[in-house]
Amino acid sequence: MTRVTVLAGGVGGARFTRGLLQQLASGDARIGADDPFGGPESALSGDSAQGGTASEVTVIVNTGDDMWLDGLRICPDLDTVMYTLGGGISEEQGWGRPDESRRTSAEIAAYGRGWSWFTLGDLDLATHIVRTDLLRGGATLSAATEFLCRRWQPGARLLPMSDQFVETHVRLAADADEHRAGDLIHFEEWWVRYRAGQPVSEFVQVGLADAVAAPGVIDAILSADLVILPPSNPVVSVGTILSIPGIREALRATTARVVGISPIISGAAVRGMAGTCLTTIGVETSALAVGLHYGSRQRDGVLDAWLVDESDADAVPSLEAAGIRSTAVPLWMSDVAATAQIAAEALRIAADLTAAAHPATRDLPIAEFAFPGPLRDQLVAAILDGSKTSTTSTLIEYGIEDEPLPVIGSRQVLIDSAGRPVAIIETTGMRVVRLGAVDLDHARAEGEGYDSVAAWRVAHESFWQSADMRAYLGDPAFTVTDDTEVVLERLRLIEVLPGA
Repeated sequence: MTRVTVLAGGVGGARFTRGLLQQLASGDARIGADDPFGGPESALSGDSAQGGTASEVTVIVNTGDDMWLDGLRICPDLDTVMYTLGGGISEEQGWGRPDESRRTSAEIAAYGRGWSWFTLGDLDLATHIVRTDLLRGGATLSAATEFLCRRWQPGARLLPMSDQFVETHVRLAADADEHRAGDLIHFEEWWVRYRAGQPVSEFVQVGLADAVAAPGVIDAILSADLVILPPSNPVVSVGTILSIPGIREALRATTARVVGISPIISGAAVRGMAGTCLTTIGVETSALAVGLHYGSRQRDGVLDAWLVDESDADAVPSLEAAGIRSTAVPLWMSDVAATAQIAAEALRIAADLTAAAHPATRDLPIAEFAFPGPLRDQLVAAILDGSKTSTTSTLIEYGIEDEPLPVIGSRQVLIDSAGRPVAIIETTGMRVVRLGAVDLDHARAEGEGYDSVAAWRVAHESFWQSADMRAYLGDPAFTVTDDTEVVLERLRLIEVLPGA
């Protein structure tokens, strides 16, 4: 099982997690009752068709933006993550529900109540009403969140950072309307009403002194295989989560790799006004400065690795010098597929770090089977139990990665979907043949229950011609034929690594 924990704010954290779920579940569409490479039924569910859970994603969500409004408890970030993962988000806005009406908010305003700058949609109000009813009935915020998620089925476990009410406020540095300099106002008023345009001197987490991490939060970090800090606001989203007692300490103590993704590209926030927040706390708005603000786990910080955008590649040497592994990759979350690729890069850099840290795997190349997700873990399990002693790749894949063909006697470190090294394997045979020339002996040695070359062929064609593989190859129409050249590799298990 792959356990991934994400510390998320609203829109950025939600959209990243949606891409992560797609990346982890990319094998689900190829796992079916009769065809290990086929069947879309459980895509994005995290459930393998073999009946077990192939991956488990927990999202620890910022609740510092929460507030009482019109007698209702509003949880903007929790709802944004829940709606986004559950398919109920307004994609145009990035928050709230699609096709909303605001008749109720208009009626509240007619009574002279509510905030004209923060109106709630009628559909969205239903969520707030149900949550408030649960809270007033004695439920914790964690329990209320679990109840709401039963409807939306987000495909991940959502946990508020704390069950206690911790609200982020800002201290005004100048007069603003009815407020005076030095007053504390709710972060949402500053963010939405004033568009972060009023100068502030500090951010204050009201209620923090009485707060503890919600049940399951610390364990989700300590038991994770990978922890990700997505491109959320580093000050008032991830920063607020880190302010809860015990969470920063858990990040420093976990055996998981902690990988962050920069919310700053080319000196500007990807979304929102995070730059203003960074300026307030004295941090430059740059990918380098934010990475250094989080800091290296080697030096009392929280990061093992930090992904920056290609446009910020010049920051990589300074990050590496500060003890933070870094690489420059495309970070624009333009759609779900692009976001899934960012998640794949986070998994990859975590795998590189883990492999490098294990003495038995140092200097060995990494062996990756399929994409991270249920299919990879199924194939890894087959290697570990000795049933899989062969594998097949298209020759074109080696060109894409600019990798040499397997060499007999060479060894590699086998990784699972979490990037953990689980075994050392050795190449014992290699040949390049036409797809139409693959024999039954090789098909059976793949260890996936094929009793004919035809069955093997159907399964592998489904994989090679899948959307994921076509995207990887950069060819939306890629198709295999009898004449497609494939690499047939024979393997043997040398060593199962500790913890596999």
